[in-house]
Amino acid sequence: MPNIYAIIPAYEPLPSLPELIREILKIKLLKGVVVVDDGSQKEGTAETFAEIEKIEGCRLLRHPKNKGKGASMKTAFKYLLEKEGGDMIGAVTVDADGQHLPVDIEKVLSSFLEHPEDYVLGVRDFSTLEVKIPWRSRFGNNLTEKVFKFFTGTPLKDTQTGLRVYPKDFMREALSIKPDRYEFELEALLRYYRCGMGTIRQVPITTVYEENNPSSHFNPIKDSIRIYAVFFKFIGASVISSVIDFIIFSVMILCLGPDRIVFGCSSILWSLLTARVISCSVNFVLDKEAVFGSRGHWFRQSLLFFLLAVFLFTASYFGIRGLKLIGVHPIIAKLIVEGTLFFLSFAIQNSVIFRSKGVFGKISDKS
Repeated sequence: MPNIYAIIPAYEPLPSLPELIREILKIKLLKGVVVVDDGSQKEGTAETFAEIEKIEGCRLLRHPKNKGKGASMKTAFKYLLEKEGGDMIGAVTVDADGQHLPVDIEKVLSSFLEHPEDYVLGVRDFSTLEVKIPWRSRFGNNLTEKVFKFFTGTPLKDTQTGLRVYPKDFMREALSIKPDRYEFELEALLRYYRCGMGTIRQVPITTVYEENNPSSHFNPIKDSIRIYAVFFKFIGASVISSVIDFIIFSVMILCLGPDRIVFGCSSILWSLLTARVISCSVNFVLDKEAVFGSRGHWFRQSLLFFLLAVFLFTASYFGIRGLKLIGVHPIIAKLIVEGTLFFLSFAIQNSVIFRSKGVFGKISDKS
């Protein structure tokens, strides 16, 4: 049986955590459990972790201070890759608050063993009426689901689930994910989605909440801002490039005049071309490195980006010229046309240029 470990990030957990670990260790598909104490300071947690440290088959790692859930997971990933990397094929992450039942952990592990290259999610049903789901969990997950689908075109039923099986190769890849708190898990979905390593598999699990989930440290305001900051960077680079493009275009139009002919071409064409070459160069670097984190081939992606830029440039030029003919000032026309093309540009970059080969349609509801 290939080696798979369970990882439990724990920050000021309930006293019931040791018993949960003992139940998890009974799962025959698991080799062992790694618990990460993320700088817990609350009274009573020292005794809880002292008990955990004595459990056979469980390894306790500690952070001297609170670093966040993502940092805890990376600490466990690094430990397992260094100590168990030769025989290990993956690890399942389990929340410390008791939301994930051993039977559901077995379900996601069984799915993973059938497809050990895939990223498996244990997804909850937020539409159920049988369980009183806290508003922060229901609202947060529903909103994130819609935002994720808007930006990727991919429907995921539970983007915030903590029950996930990470393939070994993706554990190594996940070490480079920068966010260290709750946004880490959303960033992980985006990273796997783009790397094209395999399929994102969704396995239905039981929806469990104990007394309004009192042990959760998720702050619906502060942590939502952190989570959605992952998405904000998608448009940030485009905004920066658009501002550069608009400033250069406007300065040249004001200097040359909107009706002047320069070297046989209109000032609009020269202004648009100069602004676009500079802004596109900036946009490409930002999109590839900072936004999409793509590791695709530079030549292929730069060629596709160039073709997109040519198309957008042509559409922008004729759009501005057309609006000018009906009396719209070129600068105002620029705002109208570029605002429209912005969404088209993002969709093409997101779905074609910076998306790894072979990843299209890689979402499964099968267990």
